[in-house]
Amino acid sequence: MTDSTQNAPKKFNYGPLAIFGLAMALGPLTALSVGSRYADEATFERANAALKNAKPQDMLAPYDVQGVPAYASGKTVADILASSGVFGSFEQALELAGIDRELAAAGEYTVFAPSDEAFADMPENERQALLADKEKLAALVKKHIVPGRHTATDLIQSETVQAMDGSTLDIGPSARFNGHVGVANAEVVKTGLYAANGVVHVIDRVIQ
Repeated sequence: MTDSTQNAPKKFNYGPLAIFGLAMALGPLTALSVGSRYADEATFERANAALKNAKPQDMLAPYDVQGVPAYASGKTVADILASSGVFGSFEQALELAGIDRELAAAGEYTVFAPSDEAFADMPENERQALLADKEKLAALVKKHIVPGRHTATDLIQSETVQAMDGSTLDIGPSARFNGHVGVANAEVVKTGLYAANGVVHVIDRVIQ
């Protein structure tokens, strides 16, 4: 072996660094998709396995809210929806369906709340038909409520959740939403509106 071979500088593997940087900027799913162009197959497999097997405390728990924040201890989910000023249509649907009182009572609920803009994007005839049919309206509203408290970390780490109506909703980072978290057909656009009896996450579409 020649001296030039022995002294040749070792090449640095930028694969893991590329994936980490992309994960911070784009979200884990997109990062793995794009980062695979720069990482060798073994590195990509390890990163993918780590993402699948990771637990919330591995990466994100230090940045998540555990329990009920002090500022939210006197508020219910119903209070959060009423005071935010952007959930008027959803509040009306909850009231007409007779579910609003549940969100003001003790318990733990995760609510995926469509904004007024999300309701406005529905066809007018479809929206009016729902408001006129209490049974269908209640079924639709219950798709947006999940028993238990699911934080932003839980959303990222989960694959499905079971809604109040019994249906199973896909959840988690999705290529459909450029690596951001989605639930069913909607993207989660804001997380972590906390209350004493649960948490509200804002979505950009009405879950169908």
